Amino acid sequence: MFFLEYGAVNLIRHTDAGQKVSMFRAVSGDTMAEPALFSETYHCDAVAEDSSSVLCLDKGLVLDVMAQDPSFATSLVQRLAMQVQTYRRRLELLAIRSAEDRVIAGLADGRLTGSVMNFAADLGLSHEAVYRALSKLVRDGRIVRPARGIYEMSEPVSVPRSE
Repeated sequence: MFFLEYGAVNLIRHTDAGQKVSMFRAVSGDTMAEPALFSETYHCDAVAEDSSSVLCLDKGLVLDVMAQDPSFATSLVQRLAMQVQTYRRRLELLAIRSAEDRVIAGLADGRLTGSVMNFAADLGLSHEAVYRALSKLVRDGRIVRPARGIYEMSEPVSVPRSE
């Protein structure tokens, strides 16, 4: 298990066809690779987006502290529950068929925090499809582009959340 002190790290997997699949984007204060606490290996590659500092947490020590400190265990379970909610929302986004609608939903969720390339990977779309959708959404007045690589909603959008 790892703790990201600062920076941004993408956890990716590679399909049998060689395609990269973004599994999780960690930012400062996030933990990563929690499933490795109960597995011998973790099947993701970590790729730093920015200058980052990552702490490696000893598996045995984390499990011991969980067993001895109920408040630590509760905090870790809360963190994992929040990740489950995030994954559920991501599944909802991936189910949206239209690239434009998926991009709008991703923007409304605040998912464009880094590069458009990373945003595209997070949405499960090619970067070309995302750039086309962004251009059309700007032309249609649904979003604005105040600076290169920065896109914002033209008006607030209510985004339903899964529980």
